[in-house]
Amino acid sequence: MSKINNNLYNSDPEVFTTFSIMFRLFYLSESYNTIYKNDPEQNLPKNMIRMYYEKVNPNYDNMLSSFRKKYISTESLVEKNDTTDQKQGIGLVYDYIQDYKKEKDFNILIESLQINSKLWSVRDKKFTNDYIVNLKKAANKKIELAKKTKDLNLFREAQNDLKNISDASSKIKIGGHIRSNDEKVSLNGINIHIPSGNDAMKFLNSFSSSDKINEFNRKLNGDIIDYIDYCVRITTDLIKYQPFIDGNKRTFRSLLNLMFKLKNIPPVYIRPKERDTYKEGLFNAILYENYNDIVGFYYYKICDSIYEFDVEPTLNISKKKIKKLDN
Repeated sequence: MSKINNNLYNSDPEVFTTFSIMFRLFYLSESYNTIYKNDPEQNLPKNMIRMYYEKVNPNYDNMLSSFRKKYISTESLVEKNDTTDQKQGIGLVYDYIQDYKKEKDFNILIESLQINSKLWSVRDKKFTNDYIVNLKKAANKKIELAKKTKDLNLFREAQNDLKNISDASSKIKIGGHIRSNDEKVSLNGINIHIPSGNDAMKFLNSFSSSDKINEFNRKLNGDIIDYIDYCVRITTDLIKYQPFIDGNKRTFRSLLNLMFKLKNIPPVYIRPKERDTYKEGLFNAILYENYNDIVGFYYYKICDSIYEFDVEPTLNISKKKIKKLDN
């Protein structure tokens, strides 16, 4: 059979039937612990992913559009952060991912900064504006008082306050701010020494080297399973180093989906009921350098997304078509 040029709906009937049954049965099983025990090498999801990409070239934009609706509502539940600002920030992150076009070498450092900045952009803008307004009010009150009392020192102090206002936003911003050694972070739920701010910055900066960029390009142009392994390992290590003040897990899960997009791999999201499984795999990788569970977890999540954002919609289209013909 030749490779399909669109998605399952336009595929050969044999391909459509095979993938519909295979992915639906897999999706309905939902017994991750059982699957891990019976398939420690994750051969089932690896083979399913390989077969899918050998026969189908999915419409990524369609899948991302469906994904966004579910992801933004569930991501906050995974980290138990559900403020309006954070949900809006996640939406901006996926606007960026949806519009992203690879025109030059992919730079993990730059894309991490972009994603973290957008994640916090709503909060930073609101907080910065309120903070600056309050500073200006306080400085202007000083000026008024200085004029009334003819206090030259107070007047100079107020003028100095106004000059410093322009620097205030950089001091209170979270987004895109790489932590220093003085800024403490914690990785909730895990007892581990977090690398220093300097070490975290060095690790993140290392991805701008020509060697790392060339390594990424080799992986991107190579085997799809090797590429998935590589992306999950890199983003897991970045979570371990916690380079940003806040939002590291959300930032690097989003980075993972951006990396997946470059290979036309569907975006994935973690359901609240999968939170413990995800964190167990993540912590095993961070504590013991055992990446098997977290990589396997993402194999299964990719299969889930293939079903949810391509197979299931295709089945629904087919049902409507059959119903229309019957009428």
